[in-house]
Amino acid sequence: MKRIRLASFAVLLFAAAPALFAGESGVRLVEPAEGAVVPLLRPTQKLYVLMPREARVNVYTNEAFRRALRDGGETPAKVGFAWQGDAGAGEGPKFAVEVRRLPDGKVFFRGETDHHHLEADGCFEIAREWEWTVRARGGASATGRFRTEDLAPRLVDGGAVPNVRDLGGRIGRDGRRVRQGLVFRSAGLNDNASDVFYTREELLAASDDPAALLAREAALSNEVARLRADLADSAALTLVSAELPQEWTLFRPERAAFEADGERALASLTAVPDTFCGARAETLPKNEAGDWYVHGRAKAKGPAVLFAEIDASGDGWLSLGCGGDWYWTLWANGAVAFDRHDGNNNLPIDSGNWTFPVRVRKGTNLLAVVLEPGSGGWRWCCGTSPAVPVATLVRTLLDNGEYRLGRLFRVLKCRQPGKTRIDDDNRALWLDTLGIKTDIDLRSDGEVYGMEGSPLGPAVAWVNVSSSAYGGIQSESGRKRFAQVFRVFLDPANYPIDFHCIAGQDRTGAVAFVLNALLGVEEDQLWLDWEVTAFHNRTTGFNHEKFAPLPRGFDRWPGDTINDRVEAYVLDLGFSPEDIAKFRDIMLEPAP
Repeated sequence: MKRIRLASFAVLLFAAAPALFAGESGVRLVEPAEGAVVPLLRPTQKLYVLMPREARVNVYTNEAFRRALRDGGETPAKVGFAWQGDAGAGEGPKFAVEVRRLPDGKVFFRGETDHHHLEADGCFEIAREWEWTVRARGGASATGRFRTEDLAPRLVDGGAVPNVRDLGGRIGRDGRRVRQGLVFRSAGLNDNASDVFYTREELLAASDDPAALLAREAALSNEVARLRADLADSAALTLVSAELPQEWTLFRPERAAFEADGERALASLTAVPDTFCGARAETLPKNEAGDWYVHGRAKAKGPAVLFAEIDASGDGWLSLGCGGDWYWTLWANGAVAFDRHDGNNNLPIDSGNWTFPVRVRKGTNLLAVVLEPGSGGWRWCCGTSPAVPVATLVRTLLDNGEYRLGRLFRVLKCRQPGKTRIDDDNRALWLDTLGIKTDIDLRSDGEVYGMEGSPLGPAVAWVNVSSSAYGGIQSESGRKRFAQVFRVFLDPANYPIDFHCIAGQDRTGAVAFVLNALLGVEEDQLWLDWEVTAFHNRTTGFNHEKFAPLPRGFDRWPGDTINDRVEAYVLDLGFSPEDIAKFRDIMLEPAP
C-alpha cells in the first residue's frame, strides 16, 4: 500500500511538470500566461485610479484613506515571471530572463537567477506588447508574449527620487496616445539648499549692541507672558468691531533705505505718513470682489509697505483674516502683531489664510504691513474674519508670539547646497533606462543655491526656471516663466526631459496640467494626473482646494473645453499654432 501511494505521487508530479525531470523537454513558461494582460499598478493605486472623479475628490480629504493610499506605495507593481525546466549543465546562473518591447525589440529588462521565478522592475510602459525569453544554462529556452494593462499613470521607481511618473500613456488629441518615455515628472533630483544658523551665544558675542538684543528678547517674552495671562482669563477677552477703510496707502522704498530706517519708523508712526523711507505714497482702493487686495511686481527693488487707519469701537481685540504673497509682517500701533516672515504657506492666497486678533484701542489705530515678494510678486488680502471664539484667536496669536521669540536669534550663517538624490543605485535608471537629456528645474534661486548643473551630471542640460503654481501661472511673471519652460519642449533634441520642483506636486503639477491639456488629454485625466501625487503625499492639506485655482484660472480664455482654453492661453503667450502643432507631433503617437 505504501509503495502504491509513492508511485501515485510520482505519476502526478511528472504529469504536472514534466520539464522538471526531462532536460530534453527544455523550458516551459508558466507566468504570465501567453497573451495575458499584466497590471502595472498596485491594488490600492488601481482602486483609486478607477474611481469616478466625484468619488476621488470626496476621499481626498479623508485622512485614513490618504494614509492607506500612501502606505500602498508610490512605485509601480513588479511583474512576476515563473517557468519550469531543467537548467542543464555548465557554470554560472541557472536561468537568464530578457523582456523586449514589441514591435521594436528594445530590451527593457535583463535578469539572472538560480530559481524558477523572478520579479522584474523594468519601468515597463503601459498598453504595450512584450516578448519574454527564459534561457537555461544548458542552452534550452522558451519565449512568450504578454501585454501590460492600459491604465495610466505609468509610474516609475526613481530610487531616492520620489513621485516619479511618465507624462505619457494617456489618450490625447484625435485618439492618439501620448508617447511614453519622452517626458517625466518627478520630485527634485536633489534636496533644497539648507540654511545654517548662528547660535544665540554666537550672535550675542558678535553683536555691536548685545543689550539691545536682550532687551528685545525680554519684550517679546513679556508679550508672550501677557498673552498667556489673557488666555487664563478668557472670559474677560473682548472682541470689538472696526470698519476697514476703502483704500490702503502703499510705499515702495528702496531696500537699503528700508533696512536702514524702516523698523524704527514703523515703531514710531501714529498716522499714515506722506513719505516713507524716501518713497512716495500710492493709493490702492478696494477691489471689485470686495476683498482687500493689492498686487505688485516680482522685480520690486524692496518690500511693499502698506498703511491703513481704522476706528475701533472700544478697547479690546479686532479679529482679522489675512494672507500675503509671500513673506509678511503686520504691525499695529507701532508693534508687530503677527509675523509670517517664513512665508504665507497657504494657497490660494486670500483673506482666509490666517485668522488672528489684533489688540486695539478705542478710536483711531494704525495698521502697517511689510510685504516681501514671492515668485509671483507681492500680494496682500485683508478682511474682517468670520465668527471665531476670541480665546481661539488669542491662542493663534500666542503661537505666533512664541514663534517670533524662537526666531529672534535665528540668523542665517550660511547656505549649503542640497544633497543629491542621484547615487549608484539609481544613476543607471535616469541616464540609461530613461535616458534623460534635459533637467527642467522649476525651483527658486534660494532652493537651488550653489547648483551649477543637473545632479545627473554634465551630459544632462540643466534649465532652471523659477516657476509658479496653480493660479500663479496666470500672473504676468507666471506667464513669462511658463513660456520659458514651454520653449524647451519645442526642440526635439532636448528629449527625453524630466521636469520637477522639490515635491513634484504644485509647480510641477501646474506645468503637467498645461502640457497634457495641449496634447488633448481629457479633463478627468488632467485632474487625475495631479491627484496621483497622493500616492506619495498623504497629508490632507494637499487637496483640491489648492488645485481649484489651476483649472479655474483658464475660464478667462475662450473655448468649449479645457483643452481649447489652455491652447488659447498658450497662444496668448506669443506662441504660434505651428509651435503647438510641433509639440503635438513630438509627443503624440500616430493615429490608431
